Amino acid sequence: MVRILLVVTLIALGGAGYIAFNNVKGTITGLNNELADTQDNLDRTQRDLAKSQKAQEEAEQKMAVAQGQSETAQAALRQAQARLVAQTQRADQHKDDLDKTTAELVDTRNKYQSWKGFEQQYGTQSQIKGKLAAYDEVSDQSDQFAVENGILLGQVQKLGVELARYTGSSVKVSLPGNLHGKVTAVDAQFDFVVLDIGESQGVREHGELLVSRGEKLVGKIRVLDVKKDHSIANILPDWKQGEIQTGDLVIVGN
Repeated sequence: MVRILLVVTLIALGGAGYIAFNNVKGTITGLNNELADTQDNLDRTQRDLAKSQKAQEEAEQKMAVAQGQSETAQAALRQAQARLVAQTQRADQHKDDLDKTTAELVDTRNKYQSWKGFEQQYGTQSQIKGKLAAYDEVSDQSDQFAVENGILLGQVQKLGVELARYTGSSVKVSLPGNLHGKVTAVDAQFDFVVLDIGESQGVREHGELLVSRGEKLVGKIRVLDVKKDHSIANILPDWKQGEIQTGDLVIVGN
């Protein structure tokens, strides 16, 4: 009985082992198949990754080329813009020069027409120079005559004064209309004053001057003695409006 149970046990164990072996073998086979599939998938993934990396590198290269071309294009654009600005400035300068030249041309034409009209009315340049030279000569002669007339008039007035001294008559002496000076000294006792103007300024003996202080008339004086740069005058009592003082202004009056 025991032997039978032992045999049955061994047979059972053998069957169970066979079954277990078959199950393990199937599992191993399945695992090997999965491993092979996984390896294939890995190989495909690596190939795809390699292709992707290559495509990425090519894309990066194309991007680098595109960036280089973009930078080159931008640099060319900046240069073109700079040339455009410079060209515009030159064009503006040329226009300004043209406008200036045109204005000068118009002005020259106007001056030419004016000069032609002037020549028709007054003569050519050489003729005008001749007239101007003749005018200068006449003007110089006139100035010389005026100087000589002034000298002669002074001499005549001096002679008239000398003659009046001998005849006892009064004489009217003309003085330059712009003659003016100041009182530098006053002798109230003898009623005479000293002036800072004399023969060099046009003062003549017996010439009469008004004395003023501000806008007020103070009196009238008659020149008694004339020196080169100063003179002495008597105070005329009939014209005395107040006491004449040093610094009072003397001018030619009627």
